[in-house]
Amino acid sequence: MGNREKSFVVSMERFKPHTFQAGQGEGLFMSHSHEYDELTLILEGDGYYSSSEQNIKVASGDLILIPSGLHHGFVCTKPWKGVSVHFLHDQLPVHCQYLFHEAESESQRIRSSHLHADDARWVEICFYQLEKEWNAERKTIDTHNIMRIAFETALLVFQRNRESAVLTADVHHGVIEKVLKEIHSSYHTRITVNELAARHFLSESNLRKKFTESIGVSPKQYIIHLRLMEAKRLLQQSNKAIDSIASEVGFTSSSRFYEFFIKSTGVTPFEWRKQSQ
Repeated sequence: MGNREKSFVVSMERFKPHTFQAGQGEGLFMSHSHEYDELTLILEGDGYYSSSEQNIKVASGDLILIPSGLHHGFVCTKPWKGVSVHFLHDQLPVHCQYLFHEAESESQRIRSSHLHADDARWVEICFYQLEKEWNAERKTIDTHNIMRIAFETALLVFQRNRESAVLTADVHHGVIEKVLKEIHSSYHTRITVNELAARHFLSESNLRKKFTESIGVSPKQYIIHLRLMEAKRLLQQSNKAIDSIASEVGFTSSSRFYEFFIKSTGVTPFEWRKQSQ
């Protein structure tokens, strides 16, 4: 792996079976927080995860996503096993970051998704491969790519199962969430606001209004923001030429890329790369 290559994984941890004993307090963990995100798969048993506003019952097959900075605690009520990945979501490619966008209404809440047996097994295999590559003594660019793909698969399974389980009563919110997902998956293409609106039977002005009200910026501004985020990641984690990066993240003109980059950071891409090393 290159000298600037930074793994998104901070640590991995496997649970050992234990149960809650009221007299001794075994299995009860003090509330804590950390500077990284956490994705935890419960393999056996059940218990609760809690924050100041939540108390969520979890069991075997549940996948739990905890954002950085959120004070939380957990306790098992039936002997459990599980595996946790502690990670930095801003080190992931932008198309993986749909679940972490800053304006998301649940950004400071514990989220969980119950997986069917096949999906739970799939995520367990992904975590196993992720752990194997992360612990490898010799790491290469292939190591990093395998880790990313394994983790991205786990996130996609989490997202799919969560969406299928939740019936969104707020149609307006549901449309914006779908548009956000589409933007994150195709930000690097020549996607237009008009195309996004047409897919959801809205006028361009109506979508722009709804999107801005929910997210705080227009769809076009959000797309540019994602392109710049991914450009920064590539500048930091790869040796690719700057013009190549500009094209890869969706800018059709290098001059436009430089214009937006300088406006956002105050320095040129070359200067930003040098400072971030």
